Amino acid sequence: MIGLVGLDWRARPEPGTDPELGYLQAIARLRTESLEASEQRFAKLREAHPMSLCAIEKHGAILDMLGQRERAWASYELARTARQRLKRGMPDRPFFMRHRTTSVAEINGYTHVLRAGPSKRGAFIYVARGHAYLATRRPRLALLDYDAALKLKPDQTHLLVARSEALAALGRHAEALQALDVAVADWPQDADALGSRAVVLLALGRIAEANADWLRQLELLPRERHDARACVWLRLATYEMALDELEAALERSTGDPYLQLYYLAAARRLRVPVQPGFSATDAWPGPLISFHQGKLTADEALQRADTPERRAESLFQIGICAAADGRDEACRSWRQVVESAGPDTIEYAAARHEIEKLGADTQSISFAPATTQGMTTEATS
Repeated sequence: MIGLVGLDWRARPEPGTDPELGYLQAIARLRTESLEASEQRFAKLREAHPMSLCAIEKHGAILDMLGQRERAWASYELARTARQRLKRGMPDRPFFMRHRTTSVAEINGYTHVLRAGPSKRGAFIYVARGHAYLATRRPRLALLDYDAALKLKPDQTHLLVARSEALAALGRHAEALQALDVAVADWPQDADALGSRAVVLLALGRIAEANADWLRQLELLPRERHDARACVWLRLATYEMALDELEAALERSTGDPYLQLYYLAAARRLRVPVQPGFSATDAWPGPLISFHQGKLTADEALQRADTPERRAESLFQIGICAAADGRDEACRSWRQVVESAGPDTIEYAAARHEIEKLGADTQSISFAPATTQGMTTEATS
């Protein structure tokens, strides 16, 4: 990333096969070539990478400048609806983890602001770029920006929550816990800080302390935040409470596929019948909803899981369904979840609590550091 957006970066002749690199190269060309040439360049980029949402939005902006309003509006609408389908962070996590960016475009923009001169280098820009680095799985670079922000504003202890998330993403959970202890001491009413500390404590194997933080987080979360409260109860594998919150959350967001999935999982775990009404799509996590509806087998659901994160989600749901027939098969699936999922996921926490409640042997479980669980895309330089 430093090579891509640093001061000495220059565009290469061809955009290559990486959509983010292609976007940055097209942006660089936009400064020197005509709008018509840039429009053609972004049209080709969109054709090669139809899910590059930043390219779709920028293409729309260029079309707007060229006076082609209808085509521009179609691009904006396509990008808007596509972003709605992307998975965000769970609603009980800190704000900057819930509202994740999906490309380096935002990072590039913040970097340009920082280049403008010392008067523009406020703490906010470092924090914003740090959030974008963290969301695009570059925690080392996020940590550098958070530290820069804290040097400018050392009294902003709430930044310690963001810093701890970057440390946890690097597998440095003991350091993350130190930062969160300070944050919670200074802001004891901060539900986000407590939720982050619970995740870190769980990653360190301190389950009882993690549970205490989650229960305190539930006390602080407003009653109307049903989706966030449901997520905390799910992490605790307390399905009775989760189901009540999920029912209320679905009244507000009937089409949210993850709320639907977790509702089906909680009902299945409690052996509570549910009325048919959820329509599964091919888009993830639709296959897992189809699995709960008996339209896909466990093997078929696993085959649809095309990332390690989705495979862990599938294994958790397979464990939920297997628990109705016996604990051994369920525990086998949940052990695989614990060995592969990130500690910040609902599936990891719920699987650990399920194994703990069933009294299964956890000594043989290998708790891999978070750096091997989906955070490997960052440049190590």
